[in-house]
Amino acid sequence: MTNATGTSIPRHQVVCPSCGRSLPRIAHHCPNCPDALLQSVYRRDTFEPIDRPDIFRFADWLPCDTTIPTSVGPAVVHNDRLNETVGLPQLAIGFNGYAPSLGATNPTASFKDFEALPTLLMLREHGVQSIVLASAGNTARAFADAGALLDFTVYIVVPEAMLYRVWIPRRPSPSIRLVVIDGSKDYSTAIRCAGLLSTQFDIQPEGGARNVARRDGMAAAMLEYARVHDGLPQHYVQAVGSGTGAVAAWEGAKRLLATGQFPDAELPKLHIAQNAPFAPLHDAWTNGIPIRPDHDTAGQLRRIAPIVADVLANRNPPYALAGGVRDALTDCNGFTYAVTNDEIATAQRLFLSCVGVSIGPAAGVALAALRQALSAGRIAADESVLLHVTGNGDELLRRDFTVHGIEPWLHFPPSDVSPESIERFRDRFADA
Repeated sequence: MTNATGTSIPRHQVVCPSCGRSLPRIAHHCPNCPDALLQSVYRRDTFEPIDRPDIFRFADWLPCDTTIPTSVGPAVVHNDRLNETVGLPQLAIGFNGYAPSLGATNPTASFKDFEALPTLLMLREHGVQSIVLASAGNTARAFADAGALLDFTVYIVVPEAMLYRVWIPRRPSPSIRLVVIDGSKDYSTAIRCAGLLSTQFDIQPEGGARNVARRDGMAAAMLEYARVHDGLPQHYVQAVGSGTGAVAAWEGAKRLLATGQFPDAELPKLHIAQNAPFAPLHDAWTNGIPIRPDHDTAGQLRRIAPIVADVLANRNPPYALAGGVRDALTDCNGFTYAVTNDEIATAQRLFLSCVGVSIGPAAGVALAALRQALSAGRIAADESVLLHVTGNGDELLRRDFTVHGIEPWLHFPPSDVSPESIERFRDRFADA
């Protein structure tokens, strides 16, 4: 396709929302605007899903040029019993874990699978052979599984307390290199370590919230709702750690509205939730205060300790970046919630009794927040809602697959997470 001047229009571009600069497709930062999340612009400006059963039905709005057969893909379902119980006839469940009875077959039981495949495929197309990332569990599984499938070298930094979560439903390959922070339960320490490994040993960082492939993959939940319902929901509810999934839903909704194919739709209101007493996004949005990950670290870790949805415990989310969580909430007049452990347990029991599938604590946070929103009158009974269940437990996966743990490739004491200490491991990263 060419424009009016005869110049070829790229299928996918990455631009800075602050200054409009076009950047390399695998870029994570704008040199002019370091505090901005880069965004994708696609040549295809209409919503035309492809007839295939996986995430690549939305290939026109994914940044990788290649596709592969995969079980990864979004599912949007209805459950009359849950809808009746909570009092929302137009409630849709975006169930993006592993539950074949609901049409959900993500191989690591979370929507993080939506991020991993597009990211690794795009990077390989640009000659990148290895990446490094930090994870509290779900992202580690997704990138480990995709890396093993594609034989792509992935360095994954995980706090030791989260190591039990790192498994995949296939035999791990030597390309999956697990770096464990001994004695740690702090995701932020893992993030710092991954950043140092990237800098010291010239390994491509995965990018986290700054990775457009990751966000565009997660937007599949909103796109699937639009495909199934031929419209957008009025409300979108999700439990969040970094908030990147909510930003992705917001970006996907804006892309859908820009097509002009949904003239009666408006931007969905975001309802994002965290597990009290550690709810930095809720605290920042509700009180109009900044998030300060390096302030009172000990106090933050104390608040993290009792929460059951510890995968949501991100101390440095992309809140104030241009195009980040705060901008998304502002744009749609959204809401935030802090949900207690007791509310989570009640929500988990409710979902199981109504839907017949168990959900983990994070998904319990989302359902509990939905009930708070209804009680507060923020969602009306006659409005449409997409409740995003971003993953579930591993019981069904373990029933259907042999699950394999991943042996640590390298151990770091927390005291070694410094440039000087990391340098002594250079030989281990010689082939990075």
